[in-house]
Amino acid sequence: MWEILHISTGAELGGAERVLFDLVRSLDRGRFRARVLVPRRGRLTDALASVGIAPLVADYWGRGHRLGRYSSWRAYADALRSLPHVGRMLLELARYVNETPIALIHAHGIKAQMFSVALAPLVRARVVWHVHDFLRHRRFWRLFRVLGRALPDVILVPSRAVAREFPGHSNVFVVPNGVDLREFSPPSTGRTGERLRVGMLGALAPWKGQRVFLHAAERVSRARSDVEFLIVGDEIYDTTGHRGFRRELEREIVARGLSACVRLIGFRTDVAAILRELDIVVHCSLEPEPFGRVLVEAMACGLPVIASRGGATEEIVREGETGLLVPPGDASRLADALLALLQNPVQRMRLGHAARAWAERAFDLRVQVRRIEALYEALLS
Repeated sequence: MWEILHISTGAELGGAERVLFDLVRSLDRGRFRARVLVPRRGRLTDALASVGIAPLVADYWGRGHRLGRYSSWRAYADALRSLPHVGRMLLELARYVNETPIALIHAHGIKAQMFSVALAPLVRARVVWHVHDFLRHRRFWRLFRVLGRALPDVILVPSRAVAREFPGHSNVFVVPNGVDLREFSPPSTGRTGERLRVGMLGALAPWKGQRVFLHAAERVSRARSDVEFLIVGDEIYDTTGHRGFRRELEREIVARGLSACVRLIGFRTDVAAILRELDIVVHCSLEPEPFGRVLVEAMACGLPVIASRGGATEEIVREGETGLLVPPGDASRLADALLALLQNPVQRMRLGHAARAWAERAFDLRVQVRRIEALYEALLS
């Protein structure tokens, strides 16, 4: 049996962490034993414990864990004060990896991958980077790309859009994220209720586009009084630029007079159950998505989706066949697309059926896991 150490950048349950969780709980336990290092306790550690995986909890980045896409140079300078702590963590983890012994390190997220850069020379293990995000909006992205050519044995990416971040790299493999098609499945009976429901699911962050969703909801509510809008998610990222956004959204809901038709319901673990109570799912990110897992979950539940054009979204949503695409940040076009689907139940049903069929063909978790297991075996045998 091979020991695989997954290093997670986050401790909550955003898209990258849910990919990690689905992978480790689905690996063939007769061939692979998954261990998971997380920087602190959170929803990810709770989820791992629920499937019998005891996580290793160690604050391996110190002050650096708060660095994010909006961090200033001053924040980076402050993070340097944690270097002695990071050095101690490197030595402790290297000893753990070599004594276990760990055969392969699978690093999820940029902080985990940069940590693996320093760890790799100290251990006898293969290294896989699972890049869940675009690089170009990050500081030091050129350095990261150079290191990606030299250090990891394999770079896994979820989409062709992310693969294009690594031009000329022969170690990049595209493995689209999958979902459990038994968990995410259409409801057995049609949804009942007088009001139609439109949902937006995901982390609360400015770039995710919740403000655009509210602007579109305001336009739609002027034309129809029978539509309810749900915003599902919370501020899960403890990085500069993400805190306080929920409060801003709450104020905007009141200011726009949307309290009667918009509900902000926070973080939920029963995502599939929520999706089955919706008629349409919106994913209106302002920036290109490296993948967009919620789109796949919604399509697997037989729902039509409306999403921002760009990035991997165009690999997931087949425009006019499984959903509709609109320009990023365009609340007017989003409202028009919503009104078109809301008034046409036949089109909603047609898109939803096609979406489920496409999810079955392209985004089955079992296929994703088998491909990654085959990659592990190729590296280790």
